[in-house]
Parts: sequence; C-alpha cells; structure tokens
Amino acid sequence: MNVDMMFITTCAACKHQRKKCEPNCQLAPYFPSTKDEDFQNVYRLFGVNNTIKHINSVADDQRAKLVETLILEAKIRKENPVHGCLAIERKLRAEIEALEKELEMVQNNISFCKKMSMLQMTKQHLEEELDRSSLALVSPFDTHSMTSAHKALTIYRQSSANIELL
Repeated sequence: MNVDMMFITTCAACKHQRKKCEPNCQLAPYFPSTKDEDFQNVYRLFGVNNTIKHINSVADDQRAKLVETLILEAKIRKENPVHGCLAIERKLRAEIEALEKELEMVQNNISFCKKMSMLQMTKQHLEEELDRSSLALVSPFDTHSMTSAHKALTIYRQSSANIELL
C-alpha cells in the first residue's frame, strides 16, 4: 500500500479532534479511520496527549505492539470499568488453581492405581507360592514343611486383607 494513500482519509484521532490529518500525524498509522471505536476507547482511558507520550516513549519497532496493548486495555476497561484487566487475571488464576487441584487428584488416583497393581502382583505371587507349597507332599508329622506353608498362607491372608481395605 502506498504511504500517501494511507493518509488520504482522516485518521480516527484527527476525526475526533475535528482537524485535518497531516502527513506527519503520529496517531494515523495506528488509528486509521476504520478503527474509530478503538481510538474512542483509548481516548476515554488515556487521552490523546498521554497516548502520544506512550507512543514516543518506546522504540519505533515496539510502537505497534504498544498501541495494540493500549487498545486491548481500553477495550477491557470499557467492558469492566471497575476491575479492568485485573478481572481477567483473577479469572485465569482461579482456573489455574482449579486445574492444579484436578491435576493433584489425578496424580493421587494414579498413585493409588500403582499401589493396587503392586498389591495385586504380590497377591498373585503369594497365591503361586501357596499353590507350589500345597502341591508338595507334606507329611503330617513334618512340622518344618507345615510352618512354611502356614507362613505363606498367613502372608496371603494379610495381603488379601490389605487389598480389601483399600
């Protein structure tokens, strides 16, 4: 787009001030006539002189981003005159807190499932041990074999009770 063509129409700032838009108008690049509402919001919140001071206070390559920020802040302030951007920040913080709580619950659930899986594997291992020990021929008078089978059965019952408690 030709630079001369950009300034044929009066910018929103000059239109508001009811003056001719000069080729060196500082606000014309940021507030063309199509952005009248954006300029009105910025004007109500900051005023023309303060807006120009803000624009002049930053480097040329940052000016477009600054004006975009001013427009956004003015729009938000128009929608929420009391809290402005703070209302959005509070809403986002509340969302973050809710998501952190949800994440903690999911992590606790995962931990619980891992523990249950470990207990289930222990139970299966003990059942296999019990099956192996009960398959062995045990003399009713062999107290050593009976005590190891009894120990395995006791461990199995304890692990079963632990699983049921969870």
